Amino acid sequence: MALDIYSIQNNMQIRTRLTLWFIGITALLLLSSLVFIYINFSNHIKAEFYESLESKAVMTVVMLVKNNPELETEKEENQQNDVLPSKENIIVFNTKFEKLFSFNKEDQISESVLRTILAKGEHRFNLGMYDAVGIKYTTNFGKELIIISKGVFLSQELVRLGNILMITFFLFLTLTAVGGYYFAGKALQPITKTMNEIDIMLPSDLTQRLNVDNNKDELSRLSFTFNKLLDRIEDAFKIQKGFLSNVSHELRNPLASIISSIQVNLSKDRSTEDYKTCLHNILHEAADLEHTSTHLMELARISANSDKILFDKTRIDELIWQAITTVKKSSNQYVIRFDSNNLPEDPEKLNILANDALVKTALVNLLENACKFSPDHHAQINLNITNNQFIAIEIIDSASRILNEEKELIFKPFYRSNATNKIKGSGIGLSLVASIVNIHKAKLTISDSEGKVGNVFTITFPINKM
Repeated sequence: MALDIYSIQNNMQIRTRLTLWFIGITALLLLSSLVFIYINFSNHIKAEFYESLESKAVMTVVMLVKNNPELETEKEENQQNDVLPSKENIIVFNTKFEKLFSFNKEDQISESVLRTILAKGEHRFNLGMYDAVGIKYTTNFGKELIIISKGVFLSQELVRLGNILMITFFLFLTLTAVGGYYFAGKALQPITKTMNEIDIMLPSDLTQRLNVDNNKDELSRLSFTFNKLLDRIEDAFKIQKGFLSNVSHELRNPLASIISSIQVNLSKDRSTEDYKTCLHNILHEAADLEHTSTHLMELARISANSDKILFDKTRIDELIWQAITTVKKSSNQYVIRFDSNNLPEDPEKLNILANDALVKTALVNLLENACKFSPDHHAQINLNITNNQFIAIEIIDSASRILNEEKELIFKPFYRSNATNKIKGSGIGLSLVASIVNIHKAKLTISDSEGKVGNVFTITFPINKM
């Protein structure tokens, strides 16, 4: 049964669910208010009823005392069975609990009730199916009496009030259901509109966006957030298309060059020097292929398993020296100067929490680019400590300055600036650097160098003080 209810709730429309919740809350509040009104009015009517009983009892005793100042033990002449109906009665006792007067002999009062009345001065209690009140009364002659008055509490006003409140409850509940269902539909109308807009969107056209109202409410924020998601999806599709196009281009050209070189050299017998030249060209193209494929695999691995990469305490200056050595091995023309004058005396200030291989890969890519795009193939690397909290690594080149509108684009895969198209490259290195910096929670910025040309790539790592 519980499973069936859960299934019904899951399959229920939000509009119906909101309406039921609204009805339930309104019914609870309305019922509480009406019950509160009924109870308070009932207590008021009942208080008036007991006051009426007391008044009748006192008036009866006053008349009895007026006719007989010294009331004695109940006698036959005091029995007046026909004065009041049997459902009402007035009984008088003295302080010795002796009955002095009663309209009806049928009612018997226990001594414990009499003692309570005598002690409290007033006591309300049930006498069978009737309501009764007892009071301690002192006559003008100084005689103390116990008077008990019995009656039936039946108020037509209370009955009518109960009927009115019941009709009001169901009437308001019906109006609440209709109004709640209507306003729930009005409230959910923007969501329905958004769902209809999403339904007509096609994967072939990712330029469509949801209409965002100027209300600045939660639904407008939802549409705005969904549009941002569509922007990211569109960018991802563009990157994917560009990735496939550029990968095929970057792989096809070296392969075509290798195949054509082999075909040309196999077309006829050639000298040993020609074969060596052919093998040297093939080796160069194969190295480019290996370099491109390595970067692609590293980029894919970082994107897919960024949460599984291990970090450890690392000396950043040691990684810089390793990166410099690796870059110099790739070309004899590359010259890199490392300014170590600003290194701190405390070696602990050079520690960062990082993955050695990835940080080295990022430094190698930045140094290779600095040397490759600089006309003299020279690069400068500086290391600075900021506020004993951050380590800033600056890599300075003498290449043409990167335009401001391109400073974000160059970190996208396969993007190549028009100024560097003539220099061979794959356009993967900087996107790999950006991914490595992001997973290390570091910061990568580009600024202009102090001279007329040149760029400064700065990576800022927090110092690991653990």
